[in-house]
Amino acid sequence: MNILLTNDDGYESSGLMLLCDGLSSCGHNVYVVAPSAQRSAFSHSVNLHKELNISKLDEYCGAKIAYISAGTPADCVKFALSALDVKFDLIISGPNNGTNAGFSVLYSGTVGAAEEGAVNGIPAIALSRLGWYPDGGSFASVVEYLVRNLNALFDACICGTLLNINVPDLPMEQIKGVKICPLNTERIFYDNFIKVEGDDDIWSIKGEWLEIDESKDNDITFNNRGYITVTPILLDRTNYAVLEKLKGLVKC
Repeated sequence: MNILLTNDDGYESSGLMLLCDGLSSCGHNVYVVAPSAQRSAFSHSVNLHKELNISKLDEYCGAKIAYISAGTPADCVKFALSALDVKFDLIISGPNNGTNAGFSVLYSGTVGAAEEGAVNGIPAIALSRLGWYPDGGSFASVVEYLVRNLNALFDACICGTLLNINVPDLPMEQIKGVKICPLNTERIFYDNFIKVEGDDDIWSIKGEWLEIDESKDNDITFNNRGYITVTPILLDRTNYAVLEKLKGLVKC
């Protein structure tokens, strides 16, 4: 397969390097376009009014071609689809250093890059590992799962949908299995802006994860129980039930 890799943690991510090497070693043609630095929580944003520095790397973990971009994760995908003369079979964004479950998908640059692939009709996967580490931590289990199950996941991709995958921060032998499940819709991502002490004009977003009902079956609760989760996410955000209701209510 011709596979495009990107992420939101930057091209120096050990997870991206490990995934690139693993897929290349399996005989896939791997291409990389990744941000030059950390771009977490950029969602699906793109630079419409800014010129971007995009440079080619001489070598990157077995990739056919690799670039680093000063843009967002979605910019990286747009560049690859426009500037590289490659027909991509699959786009994989990640593996992310930290979870992208529940409402986190609304903020995630990892998910935003996968969405950009899906918008262009290319099968797309957003891949994340639970647990955030300043040094990146270990990505062994998440990469092993993706490489081992690549063909099955590719076959499950359909037009207009991306697959969002979260893997527990555990050795593979301790992971209990895989659950196909919906997103959690209770937990809110960081919810407070805090004034920085000593400067009235500087604020920082902070917050704790809100408690959730652990009895419900969704991506966060299954992750907490030690399962890998796979959630199909639609690009079409239309609420069709309300759409029909509005047709009878809204009049000129």
